Amino acid sequence: MDFELWQYAVVFLLIGFSGFIDSIAGGGGLISIPTYMAVGVPVEFILGTNKCVSSTGTTFAVGRYIMSKTIFWKTMIYAVIAALIGSAIGARLSIFMSKNLMFLVLLVVIPTIFYLQARQSGLASEQPALPQASQIIRVTLIGLVLGGYDGLFGPGTGTFILLAFMAFLHMSAREASANARIVNYASNLSAFFYFLIQGRIFWPIALVAVAGSICGNWLGSGLVLTNADRVVKPAFRFVLIALLLKCGYDLYLGSF
Repeated sequence: MDFELWQYAVVFLLIGFSGFIDSIAGGGGLISIPTYMAVGVPVEFILGTNKCVSSTGTTFAVGRYIMSKTIFWKTMIYAVIAALIGSAIGARLSIFMSKNLMFLVLLVVIPTIFYLQARQSGLASEQPALPQASQIIRVTLIGLVLGGYDGLFGPGTGTFILLAFMAFLHMSAREASANARIVNYASNLSAFFYFLIQGRIFWPIALVAVAGSICGNWLGSGLVLTNADRVVKPAFRFVLIALLLKCGYDLYLGSF
C-alpha cells in the first residue's frame, strides 16, 4: 500500500498533536486512532501501530516526570503491575475489534471524555490523604481495569486514569497528570510487545508517527507545570468534535 506525501504530513501533525495532548491530560488515542483510520491504515494494524507510537512518544514524557520527582512510587508500583496484567489480557481480546466496532466505541468514549472533563475541576479534592492500604487497593483496581481497556482498545485511557486518580485518590491535577502517565505507559508497553510479536504494526506509517509523537510528548510534558489549558482544551475539543463527526459519517457510509 502506497501513501502520498500529504498523508504522511497529516499523520505527523495529528499524531504530534495527539502526543502533546496525551502528555498533558491523556486522551491522545482519541485523535490517533481516527487519524490512522482516515489515512487508510489496514484495520488489523491500527491498534498495534497506535501502541507502538504511543509507547515510544510517552517514553519522553515519562522521563521528564520521573526527573521532576512527581511520581508516587510507593503506591504507583502496584498500579503499574496491575496495568501490565490488565493490558496483556485486553490485547489478547483485541482480535475481536472490527473497524465498525472501533467507530461505535469512539462514538461512546468521545462524549464520555467531554462529560468527564467538564466535571474535572470538581474532582480535585482537598480531602485528607487516604491510608496507605486504601491507596494500594484503589490504584491496583484502577490499573487492572483501565489497563485492560487500554490493551483492548485504548483511546481515552490516560484521561480516565487521570480523572480516576483525582476522584478516588484525591490527587491534584498536577499529581494526577504525572502519575497517570506512568501507569498508562506500563499498559502501553505491555500491549505494544504483544502486538509486536503478532506482527500487527504498520511500519511505513508508524515510523513517521513516532517522530511526531516524540515531538508532541516532549513539548506537552514541558507545559504540565504551566497553565496550558487556555490553548490545549479548546484545540482538543475542536479536534474531538471533528473526529466524532468523521467517525459517525464513516459508520453511516459503512452501513450501506
